[in-house]
Amino acid sequence: MLLLVSFIVLLLLGVPIGITTGLSSIIAMLSSGIGLDTAVQKMFSGVDSFSLMAIPFFIFAGDIMLKGGASKRLINFANKLFGWITGGLPITAVISSMFFAALSGSSPATVAGVGGVMIPNLVENKYDRKFTVGLLCAAGSLGIVIPPSITMMSYGVVSEQSISDLFIAAIIPGIFIGLTLIVYSYIYSRVKKHEKSDFPTFKEVITSFGEAFFSILMPIIILGGIYLGIATPTEAAAVSIVYSLVISIFIYKEIDFKDVLAISRRSVITSAMIMFVIANSKIFSWYLTFQQVPLKVAESVLKFESSPILILLAINVILLFVGMIMDSSAAVLILTPLFIPIVMNIGISPIHFGVIMIVNLSIGMLTPPFGLNLFVASGISKSSLSDVISGSIPFILLLIIDLLIITFVPQLSLMLIK
Repeated sequence: MLLLVSFIVLLLLGVPIGITTGLSSIIAMLSSGIGLDTAVQKMFSGVDSFSLMAIPFFIFAGDIMLKGGASKRLINFANKLFGWITGGLPITAVISSMFFAALSGSSPATVAGVGGVMIPNLVENKYDRKFTVGLLCAAGSLGIVIPPSITMMSYGVVSEQSISDLFIAAIIPGIFIGLTLIVYSYIYSRVKKHEKSDFPTFKEVITSFGEAFFSILMPIIILGGIYLGIATPTEAAAVSIVYSLVISIFIYKEIDFKDVLAISRRSVITSAMIMFVIANSKIFSWYLTFQQVPLKVAESVLKFESSPILILLAINVILLFVGMIMDSSAAVLILTPLFIPIVMNIGISPIHFGVIMIVNLSIGMLTPPFGLNLFVASGISKSSLSDVISGSIPFILLLIIDLLIITFVPQLSLMLIK
């Protein structure tokens, strides 16, 4: 109870989530007679992981690709392929976001990388501004669903599940969500009678493909290496840094070695923030386990309701609410130890549950009051936050429908697992 009360009080006071989880855990530990040396040990062990090394690697590679010209080449190629059909521009935005998600592993980075180009383009072509920013917020949420996903790596470490299997399990759900956004964009554009772009020549398609080829190849190399067992996610992340540096400096020539220092500084800051949250969340999850809270919660839930369907619905509601008020990585680190015993008791695969959890929290990226994608889209589109939220509502409802399908059709997540 002391842990819960101190956590909520610190959160309401606006204390950053990393400090909140660590400080509330230390308060509870001291009240239980547990020394600070245990807290230090748990913090260190929380980040002393080979798998976690992939997080700063993927962040660095994503920042390099973002500054190195990958996003505009991907967008240009997608526009040549789909711009000529009804809804071609919003469809281009969705497909570009899917590709960029496979480069960055981050939702806000996907919104910034694609939205910075596509939002002005869509508005210029008379698409409603609210629809435009809502679409980019929703498509950007795929940044933590489509592998490699930084949030998915955090779940894998906490739940002690294979990160490779989690990446593979998220491929089809990520594509499925992208397809529903594409269908919605097509129907919307048809109803609003938006004009199509000119049909591209074969030469234009080939030229744009040639320019985007090395950007497209990066996620194929990463996921192919992991899926075929050639490399671990951490090794693949290290390779992605070398690859992104080579194409950005020597092929695209949009950055030079001087720019790498500034990019690395940004990546280091982002990585340090995430690792700090992980270290403090490790104390939090350890203390919960020490006090047998996950086991007691699981027993209480199973005693109250034994239907797997109702339990999954209840967990989804909780995760959707948590996603509204908490960062996705922090939510994974705090809630995974609580939910894993419950889902395993009702026969749900931890891999499938990982996908459910990440999709839930991806919706939180575009729900107020703390949806990061909303703030990013508001900044790059120069729209009011209320307009961005209003434009996101239809997409939130669509994503919730997708979530329910992914939850109750486990084959979507598990069919590629060997």
